[in-house]
Amino acid sequence: MRVLKVPGFALLLFGQAVNTTGSWISLIAIWGFAAFRYDVSPGGLAVLFVVLSVPGALLGPALGVPIDRYGPKAMLVTANILGMLDALALTQANSYAQIILLALPLGLIDALARASLDAIPPRLVPDDQLVRANAFLGGAQDLAIVVGPALAALVNAHWGISGAFAVDAATWLVGALVALRMRVPHERRTRDEGVTSWQELREGGRLARVTPGLRWTLGVAASLYALWAVFGVLEPLYVRDVLHEGASTFALLQTVFGIGLVSTSLVLAAWGDRFVRPTVIGAAMVASGLTAALYLGTSSVTVAFVGVFLWGVDVAFFYVPARTLLQRYAPAQFHGRVMALNHSLEPAAGIVMTPLAALALLVVSVSVLGVAAGLVATVGGCFMWRRARRLPVPEPSVGGDMPSTRDAIGLGGAPPG
Repeated sequence: MRVLKVPGFALLLFGQAVNTTGSWISLIAIWGFAAFRYDVSPGGLAVLFVVLSVPGALLGPALGVPIDRYGPKAMLVTANILGMLDALALTQANSYAQIILLALPLGLIDALARASLDAIPPRLVPDDQLVRANAFLGGAQDLAIVVGPALAALVNAHWGISGAFAVDAATWLVGALVALRMRVPHERRTRDEGVTSWQELREGGRLARVTPGLRWTLGVAASLYALWAVFGVLEPLYVRDVLHEGASTFALLQTVFGIGLVSTSLVLAAWGDRFVRPTVIGAAMVASGLTAALYLGTSSVTVAFVGVFLWGVDVAFFYVPARTLLQRYAPAQFHGRVMALNHSLEPAAGIVMTPLAALALLVVSVSVLGVAAGLVATVGGCFMWRRARRLPVPEPSVGGDMPSTRDAIGLGGAPPG
């Protein structure tokens, strides 16, 4: 529990739990608004996800440049303030088209916030506590999945979708205030004279391309993001058309998924670095495909709840170790760009996969497509697991205090290669 005693870290956990809860409330509002109030078709849901994913996919990688240049704390504060302003604008929307239009910047703002947040733990905690910090931080964020859907149902019932966006704005404000109070060591780095933003962006892309561990981890992430994008279209339709349930069951399934995530994140915090291995991430991809297939492959509500809980468990086994590996494979000087690239892969996968999922539903059923997508992810996971055995495992600096060798690079040393 030493990581919880690091100055500012417990406050960061609180801020992220509150902030992410608000984001889930607004997401559930938009998601449920489309599927249950407007009875949107698979094509309509696909269009919604594509529209909301475009800004983050196209511009997301560039967000890492200001994070590395000005520091993750400054950019986290900026992202939270922008998120608050956009959420306040959404409270004034009075049509589905206006909601989609005003929600466009949220994908980019969320990508900036998440990439900035991922760059903070290596600067805030000792290296041998990094996986625990990531696990607790992931648990705090995933706690929003547990309470967010229930709060969304409550807020929507009393204040409607505008109330959901007002709550989201308040939580963005909390996130900004928490970030302002934090002291992040080694916040800024020395910038080489004459290096343009475009060159910095290319350097980050080159590092991800030539570093085997980064390339492999980002490849696994992209594969799982593709699976998640397909399920973003399928899940509300599955609840409505296969389980023949309503918005409350849909929200409860998300809650159970979140319970699996949070409980597993706490276990990973206790176990530390034992599971920060590429082979563990490959195995988690295999398990994620199998449990996703179990989840959408049944018409039993009970089995669906079991499947979605297990899916949450193995997603945590992917996400916490993968975040730690990205931080350890990349020098601190590049954390913003690497993490921004990682978070841009998710909306990019959404742009590609959600239209394909909608087209596939013209030919096959929701359950058949869900099972097929899960089995494809399982086969891909087996392939990635075999390749993982040839990758080096970055070891932590045991008992080391900040700054570590990676922070020395981040403070102006030469980049690798």
